[in-house]
Amino acid sequence: MGPPPVVTGISPKEGPPGTRVTIRGEFLGTSVIDLIGLKICGCDCLLSAEWKSKNKIVARSGPCKGRGDIIVTTRSGGEGTSTVQFRGYHESIGPVKESAVWVEEAAPPSLPWGRRPMSPTTYTPPDPLGLSTEGDECKFPEDELNEMFPDGSGKLSDDNFQPGWYLLEHHSNTSFEDLKAGMVFLQRKVEGQKEGQLSFLKANTGAVMDQLDRLVLLKNMYEEDQRKNGKEPLPSLQSAIEESIKLADSLFSEILSRKENADKTREALSLLMRHKFLFQLPASIDRNIRKKEYDLVVNDYTRVKNLFGNTDVKLFQKILDEIDKKIEDLKQKLYTRMKTMPIHVQEQTKYIRLLISLNWEGDAAWVAITARKDYLMSLMEKVKDHFKHKEEQETNDRGKRKSKETEGEGVWSAWRAAWCAAACGALAAELHALWPLARRYFAGELAGEPADPQRHKDLKEMIIAGVELFSEHMRSCLLSGGGAVSADTLRTRLVANLRYLREAYDSLLKLDLPSQPLSIVEKVIFDYRVHGMTVFLQRALKRVKGLADKETWKIEEFTDYGAITNLPNLLETYMNDALSAIHKCVGSAGRREGALLADGSEPAAALHRHTHQILLAYSSALNDLAFKHPDQDFNNTSLSVALDQKLEESVTQSVVDGCSWQRRLLIAAANAHYTRRVTLTNIANTFENYGFPKPSQALQAAKEALSSLESTIAETYLEHKGDPLVGTIEPSMYMGRYRTDADALVDDARPYVYEIINNLIAVHAEVDSVCGPASSRYVRDICETVCEELARLAACAPAQLARAAAFQARLEYTLLHVATAGHLTRKAERMDNIVEGFKKRMELQLASLNCNMETV
Repeated sequence: MGPPPVVTGISPKEGPPGTRVTIRGEFLGTSVIDLIGLKICGCDCLLSAEWKSKNKIVARSGPCKGRGDIIVTTRSGGEGTSTVQFRGYHESIGPVKESAVWVEEAAPPSLPWGRRPMSPTTYTPPDPLGLSTEGDECKFPEDELNEMFPDGSGKLSDDNFQPGWYLLEHHSNTSFEDLKAGMVFLQRKVEGQKEGQLSFLKANTGAVMDQLDRLVLLKNMYEEDQRKNGKEPLPSLQSAIEESIKLADSLFSEILSRKENADKTREALSLLMRHKFLFQLPASIDRNIRKKEYDLVVNDYTRVKNLFGNTDVKLFQKILDEIDKKIEDLKQKLYTRMKTMPIHVQEQTKYIRLLISLNWEGDAAWVAITARKDYLMSLMEKVKDHFKHKEEQETNDRGKRKSKETEGEGVWSAWRAAWCAAACGALAAELHALWPLARRYFAGELAGEPADPQRHKDLKEMIIAGVELFSEHMRSCLLSGGGAVSADTLRTRLVANLRYLREAYDSLLKLDLPSQPLSIVEKVIFDYRVHGMTVFLQRALKRVKGLADKETWKIEEFTDYGAITNLPNLLETYMNDALSAIHKCVGSAGRREGALLADGSEPAAALHRHTHQILLAYSSALNDLAFKHPDQDFNNTSLSVALDQKLEESVTQSVVDGCSWQRRLLIAAANAHYTRRVTLTNIANTFENYGFPKPSQALQAAKEALSSLESTIAETYLEHKGDPLVGTIEPSMYMGRYRTDADALVDDARPYVYEIINNLIAVHAEVDSVCGPASSRYVRDICETVCEELARLAACAPAQLARAAAFQARLEYTLLHVATAGHLTRKAERMDNIVEGFKKRMELQLASLNCNMETV
């Protein structure tokens, strides 16, 4: 920073508006660019300022009255001070006011009768020293002469003539010798004038005497006239003067009128040229408005207000009124454009600044913020209505065409994804425009006055209202409608919608918005994830419920748990597909999103609940498949030959898809057993692999349901397979009215024993072909039933039997025990355990009892 400017002298020191003022001082700027301000008596005169040097500035005074300082402002030194003052005054301009005219500088011609010209300014007296005057480039500065001789003048005809001023002005560079010669010339000239007067009187003595006689004659004539006309000649003189005035007026009235018109025209032209900027401003404003160069309009309007804002001239006021009217129209135009949406935020900011510069009454920035909020709300509604109309139109067209390409896609078409994308883009774009605009407004950059603190709350409510409307529409986009869509289509659209929502959410995070609107968007994303999880699980549930229709009873695999069909694998596949889709599409959390399946959360509970429903639906499907035809009888061709003819008429072969019902019953049991032991374990491992909470209760409930189903199947099989087998024992035992003689030697069992064993072999073969190692359960139960029947028959035998008959019964029961030793029930095993315990306890006694058996 340099030193501040200092004004030490001005010339002239007073004048009307428009006076050319020469300002002198120190540090008045290093260049034209450095000069940034000039005020004379408080009026801005920078536009008319001409920078000459760092010590001199020439400018014209403004419309000021009274005394005031001259303040110069520079970039390098700042605002300066003044040691002198300028006095401004206003003068009225009339027809007799002297005006600047062209003056011929040549010396006037000498008139023959010795009279002077009328205008004293047209004569330039010669140099009294007889020397040639110096040119303008050698003249002494006028400002310094005014300071040296404040009350003097350099004109020879003025009363305050100062010789020193004259010599400095015209002979500042003349040598001293030349000045001495000029002094000698001046002395000779003065002496010559004195000598010429005396000789003139001597030479014209007669003429002088004649003039004296003439004076005496005039005196006598005046006295004679006074005696004749009296001492008051004024009335006659007045009448003569009035008559001469009338005559003069008649002679010069036209000339004077032309002169007055010429003076007015000259004044008007001078005024137009001097204030050309003001008179051309209305046309310039219209031109710049058409070109949309509003900044130029604002700058010109500011300049004209600074220059003529306080004018008293009616013409200027009229023009200013016209300019103000155009500016008001421009304000309304800018206001309308600022509120008309869509509009880029930079352009809207430009209109706000223009309105503030034009002193628009109102808060332009807040109006713009409110307009953007209203536009956001309306845009959301338009997006919703547009895509719903497209969706309805597509639905109507599909109903008419029913083409294979669109069949199964449902109402939830690709328009929903486009709706979500458009809504997310609109929200992000408008908030990216609204929020920075609001921040600049509250920072004071776009406000003509300090913002009301209440508007902070209003702005927050605006943003929350827009985000809530967006949330409502996105939930409507997600939940309304419906229809059957393929898994891939559902997954693709859900992933696309989540991507759009997360992109919008990330965009809002960059704006540093309040937490409340961000939490609303985050909740929408979370709801989308929960809904996606629910949709995938419901889809799996629907597919599991349809397993009964897909069962072909074709054996796909022989396992340690029996022969199974494709049902367990389909259950595992459906669950894996659902869990994989949940993991890929909605399981992973985005930026600042919470975990979907946190322990104890509602989504985790929903996952377990749907898993429970799926597993129970599978158990129900197996139950339906197992007992689809409960009124059908089993194939009993393998039973007693004696009963075949009797049952042939009443028993039919029950076959479905090439598989008998008893076989389907066993296959269903094998599927249930395999699912309980293997499939449920694999499903639990899948939950752990994806990091999902393990559905322990659902798995346990499924195991219990499957175990109950196995028991029900076993009971049903025993009921329908064991009862006919047991029913053949008693008829076969007494077939042919067979009796054992008391003295007969029994060496073999009766045929019914072999028939029982053959029937058990047939049952075991049938069950083992399906259930494998698990077949022992079914054979054991049937064996137990057979044994109970034999026990009943034995209890019904007479109390006293022949020894041969008792031996026969004992033999047959022993043979049956040997035949079914591998399928003992728990009761038989318990008896064997009791016997073995008895042998251990009585080992010594038994050894003592049987000690001589070896020698016998």
